[in-house]
Amino acid sequence: MTQSIIIIVLLILLLVVLSGMCYSIYSLVLLDAKSRGNKHPRFWSLLAAGGQNGGGLLLYLFSRRKTISLATSVEQEQIQRLKRKIYYLMALLFFLFLSFVTVLVYFN
Repeated sequence: MTQSIIIIVLLILLLVVLSGMCYSIYSLVLLDAKSRGNKHPRFWSLLAAGGQNGGGLLLYLFSRRKTISLATSVEQEQIQRLKRKIYYLMALLFFLFLSFVTVLVYFN
């Protein structure tokens, strides 16, 4: 009983962190694509944030290398803030995953 409650709580936390990370990547790519003047920035954002293996993000990175960023200092600060947020979410995701594996191993 205790194991199932802990596993459910960890899974819910994992989903919340993954959702936050997906939204942060979407926001970061949207801001970057707009600052570079790319056509259809929302399409690139959805493509980059929606892929499970990161293929969309790689495709966006390859397509953007031909453009120059015209971001203002405010936009650059937002980009840096979003990058830090993604790093923190990745660390939290790693910690939650290790906790999940530990609970599975410990209780079995």
